[in-house]
Amino acid sequence: MDILRNFILALDPFIIWAFRLVDDPWVGFFLGISVLNLICVIMGDVTSQLARRLNRNLYGRYRDEMVRHHNLSVRALRHADKEAYKAVNKQAHEAFGKYFFSQAGAFTLSIWPVPFAMAWMELRFGGIPLALPFSLPGVGQSVAYPFFFIPVYIAARILYGKAMRCFPFYQRILAWTRHGDGTEMVPFVDLLKPSPDQDASESTQDAPPPDTTEDKGQP
Repeated sequence: MDILRNFILALDPFIIWAFRLVDDPWVGFFLGISVLNLICVIMGDVTSQLARRLNRNLYGRYRDEMVRHHNLSVRALRHADKEAYKAVNKQAHEAFGKYFFSQAGAFTLSIWPVPFAMAWMELRFGGIPLALPFSLPGVGQSVAYPFFFIPVYIAARILYGKAMRCFPFYQRILAWTRHGDGTEMVPFVDLLKPSPDQDASESTQDAPPPDTTEDKGQP
């Protein structure tokens, strides 16, 4: 624990400056946690994108397997093949589990800086009540630093994701880390639409019979 504490204390000069940019304590506090959270988001995103790039073949295999079995299960439902649906749907659930947990791992890598940031906040602001200008029901008139830190982190993450997608270089990074062959999952709502075979049979039934009146008068 002493090693971790010393490491966090060593980060203090690289973080505390953001809290001292302005003289007003509240403005400085919000500016500081905003900068700190933005750093966390950027570092986490870089780590997550690198992991997606390094594991793109594995992630792509999991995704393609999930999509393939899902589409096969929808096709079995369309043809009212109950046994085939049960068999393929079981495989689809297993493939979904693999892909889900692989993406959960990639997401975890995107938030790894947060515990270190909160540990630093605990050393600096732990046990210090932050007085609110008004009283909140169930909270009171003073709160601890997580009351502000967590919402600011969520907002920073959302705004960062939206803003970065406006830049062409970030779009290239996303393409660089993209996995899978691009096949889309067939939605279950497509079961409400007539199949191509059904459309063909209905069009054949609705077609008028050929006119043979002219042929009757010919020898």
